[in-house]
Amino acid sequence: MLLSQPMKLASFAFAALVACAAPAALAQEPAAPDTAPAPQEQPGMKIRGLSFLADAPTTDVFAHDPAAKPGTPGLKFDIKGYLNHEFATIPLGAENLVFTKSGDAASTKDPASVLAKVKLPQHFKKGIFVFLPGSAKPAEPAYRVLVIDDAVKVFPRGSVNVVNISPLPVKIILEKQEYVYKSGEAKVIENQPVDASNASAMTAYAFKDNQWQRFGQTVWPHPGEKRVIQIIFENPKSKNVELVGIRDIAVRDN
Repeated sequence: MLLSQPMKLASFAFAALVACAAPAALAQEPAAPDTAPAPQEQPGMKIRGLSFLADAPTTDVFAHDPAAKPGTPGLKFDIKGYLNHEFATIPLGAENLVFTKSGDAASTKDPASVLAKVKLPQHFKKGIFVFLPGSAKPAEPAYRVLVIDDAVKVFPRGSVNVVNISPLPVKIILEKQEYVYKSGEAKVIENQPVDASNASAMTAYAFKDNQWQRFGQTVWPHPGEKRVIQIIFENPKSKNVELVGIRDIAVRDN
């Protein structure tokens, strides 16, 4: 998959967990049968929002279909620094989305409210929307969106999706296997080569000043039944190429 042009970004992340216990007095009582029907999933396209930007929009974001019936309110859409099971459902048939700061349909006509616009790929059913800096041109939105197809047939369990949005060619070496990415290119690594510990020694190089220069070296554990997205980008402050990874802990098979 080729992106239209390289893009830049900077980092941010993560979440929390809570537990509780039932009173001891209730422990001897038989549990009441659960007669409530299982909630039905709304049909449509499933999307999740992700960003590493320090100034990323988070909860005050709404997705609008510009082709929807006039006055149709926007869908609340959360953007996180991690990936979990939470998603928004966009009605089937939408071809474009406009993200704004308001649920009011009129906000799509207000440049001060519009955050980003995106054209959906053909046959799109579910995906991860990565919010990145826009072009910084006055007439254009503050953010642009990288769409990563979330279908398991495209991005299978146990694989790593490497996306190079830096302006430079990059190569990733896992153990002794080499993977080369042009600027703006994304490719999925399946059957990641691993050592006896089920992990890969990883070294990353960027082609700069007419030579391959190392910018990263670490260990990539095998994703197991999960998936990992690795985004390569140019740090807007240092101008160095960097790599950030995020684990998808909630893979949907449908």
